[in-house]
Amino acid sequence: MLTALGLLSLLSVTGTAPLTAGQPATDSDRPRVEVWTDRGDDPYQSGQGARVHFRADRDAYVTILRVDTDGRVRALFPREPWEDNFARGGREYEVQGGSDRDAFYVDDYPGVGYVFAVASADPFVYDPLESNEHWDYRTIADGRVRGDPYVALTDLAQRIVPDGYDDWDYDIVPYYVQQHYDYPRFLCYDCHSYVSYPFWSPYDYTCVRFRIVVYDDPYYYPYRYFDGTRVVFTRPARPEPRFIFRDRQGSDAFITRVRERPVNDDRRRDVGVRGRDLGGTGVIPPPDIRRPHERPVTGDQGHDDGRGRGRQHPERRDRPDNPQNPDRPERR
Repeated sequence: MLTALGLLSLLSVTGTAPLTAGQPATDSDRPRVEVWTDRGDDPYQSGQGARVHFRADRDAYVTILRVDTDGRVRALFPREPWEDNFARGGREYEVQGGSDRDAFYVDDYPGVGYVFAVASADPFVYDPLESNEHWDYRTIADGRVRGDPYVALTDLAQRIVPDGYDDWDYDIVPYYVQQHYDYPRFLCYDCHSYVSYPFWSPYDYTCVRFRIVVYDDPYYYPYRYFDGTRVVFTRPARPEPRFIFRDRQGSDAFITRVRERPVNDDRRRDVGVRGRDLGGTGVIPPPDIRRPHERPVTGDQGHDDGRGRGRQHPERRDRPDNPQNPDRPERR
């Protein structure tokens, strides 16, 4: 009898032993995080302030990044890597800007950007992304995302958690500028060389060589809590690309939408045609690029009526195509 009780006690202890560092995390160990903007699916207009909220289901450390419509990455929370980023579980937080309530100011080109949140049960390791206690965006591909944002951002999240660490989760929400778009403009920079919006837009001049396959898989939907009125899908920790380049025939549409990936898809790891398959990132000139013509210089320049004073110059300092801007992507 005593022997049987001893065996039962041993089984109960070993069955409830905590996870060790070498064991994989389960869903119950991983904090859930949700991030959203004040506009939801409604587009922003240039000059508007954007407000960002987030919530974790349990105590967690949170990092929130913004990828603007041109692919540039900036940290929204914490503003500096040394600031407190601990969030209490179940509490709603609003990301504060530097001097006002808005998390960021919408100065993007027309397109779709992303707000990306990462929640971890343990503190992040920001060393790969900081320098002298400030964010160093040059360490993030010169501050720019190219290609599929879901893959790029989750790869970035893995850089700020310890190797082999699994107790983290993410959420990603798009925001639109001017109108709704099917894909981010920086998706094309993986194959095409970078050209600023005033000179070329991937939404106006489609590529004759490639088409874009967009997976509308439920895994890519953000977490939302609607009191049981909507199914909540759990995204994979390491998502496959949502936007994939394929060869395009003359009769093919530029965008092909697929409701979800096949369950038994032998080509799940196939990401389609990428820049590296063609000799390097950004080696193909954009199609049908139209550069503005120079006005002839004559002796009579006419009067200045001031109609061009309010226009934004394409070489202004806060744009990545400015040669003096360190965030400018490398041309190859």
